[in-house]
Amino acid sequence: TQYGGKGDPGANVAAFETLAFGDLSLLVKFGVQFGLWGGSVHQLGTRRHHDRYLKQIATLELPGAFAMTEAGHGSDVQHLETTATYDPETHEFVIHTPNDEAHKEYIGNAADHGRMATVFAQLIVDGEEHGVHALVVPLRDDDGTLRPGVRIEDCGEKLGLNGVDNGRIWFDR
Repeated sequence: TQYGGKGDPGANVAAFETLAFGDLSLLVKFGVQFGLWGGSVHQLGTRRHHDRYLKQIATLELPGAFAMTEAGHGSDVQHLETTATYDPETHEFVIHTPNDEAHKEYIGNAADHGRMATVFAQLIVDGEEHGVHALVVPLRDDDGTLRPGVRIEDCGEKLGLNGVDNGRIWFDR
């Protein structure tokens, strides 16, 4: 509730179900925005992430995506190949797709609307691997322009769910 929610999960489920009567594409986008993207920030983030992002996620000011699945590994999270290497000089994580099989695949909200994503990647610090971690990664500027080093393609026709903007994502450092 401190980030704008009503504290009524039953009402949220009812709203989600009701969307299915009108537009299944909208239902999927609702699920990605509030369930996957918002849920990942809420459940995996810290107080700092909550304070910075949750209100904007809840009001749709900050559309986002949940980027776990990779072309070569599906959702086999342990074997994902995307890397997040900590750069001590810039105090940033450098996100990289090391080969084509490691691109993020069929990511909801990625093709058109997502400005940020929870990206699952192998964490590397000082050359040592620390397993898969989730990072909040900017995809687009506020005006929708892709950030440097980010390439996104639309997945194309969605068999009746063409309002869903699933995309593929590559990160070049």
